[in-house]
Amino acid sequence: MSINRMFALSTERSNQEGECLQLTNDDQTMLWHQRYGHLNFQGLNTLKNKDMVVGLPSFSKQDITCTDCLNGKQTRQPIPKQSSWRASKVKGWVYLLLNKSEALNYFKEFKTMAEKESSEVVKCLRTDRGGEYVSSEFINFCKEQGIKRQLTTAYTPQQNGVAERRNRTIMNMVRSMLIAKEVPKCLWTEAVMWAVYLLNKCPCTKNTQKQIG
Repeated sequence: MSINRMFALSTERSNQEGECLQLTNDDQTMLWHQRYGHLNFQGLNTLKNKDMVVGLPSFSKQDITCTDCLNGKQTRQPIPKQSSWRASKVKGWVYLLLNKSEALNYFKEFKTMAEKESSEVVKCLRTDRGGEYVSSEFINFCKEQGIKRQLTTAYTPQQNGVAERRNRTIMNMVRSMLIAKEVPKCLWTEAVMWAVYLLNKCPCTKNTQKQIG
């Protein structure tokens, strides 16, 4: 070692010419997987096979591993798939609350909209036991409107499986999108709105004939 703490290395110059190899992949499966908020590949094929999206290409690969999905779709424990009842026409709405105290006003807004669009009345509301749902104002409003309450047992989200599975699907998409594009976490609300919009446009087992609009 020299006085300036550098090591001298003896090397031989190679006479071989270097080569640079480049691989071009024209498959767009991963691109459309990301565009649709990391929708599973079976869902993408359903969109294509049923001509539900104009300009969607065919997907030749089904065994692609998306590392962003692996990071964004991890779960703590499984939620049972079966529930006692669920709607035959599935659609999702999302309301972003700054404070839990806003829950009642947003529920009133949702109730009015849902009843106007469906010509039906809200008869039952199933929620967890969050403080926003068991406040005296919320309870009294439901009594006045004749809405039956179904509250889950504490720390048992499985009893509200339909909502919990939808929440998990939405947040899986949100985390995957944020990780994939390195988007700041402060934009997660925009990602939630986009995920719900995409899910409302994608096929589901209860209604595979939904049109993209």
